[in-house]
Amino acid sequence: MDSATKVCVFKVLKKVTGREFDHIDLDGDLKSQLTLDSIQIVELFAGLEQEFNIELPLSMMTVRSGNAFFRLLEEELNKR
Repeated sequence: MDSATKVCVFKVLKKVTGREFDHIDLDGDLKSQLTLDSIQIVELFAGLEQEFNIELPLSMMTVRSGNAFFRLLEEELNKR
């Protein structure tokens, strides 16, 4: 995944949470690191769909690691 895509993801994440995420362990559990509530998760996915003009599968909401999330996001982006 290119760094521009990651920058866009973190931009949307900041917009949803109002927080900067300087360091996220992409091998670790995303849910525990981000501490998003259910509304924020939906807002994050809606923001990513709008940012990238794609429809993300609901199964992505259950992905545990950042690397797995970015891998699936890249697969979805390649479908366009």
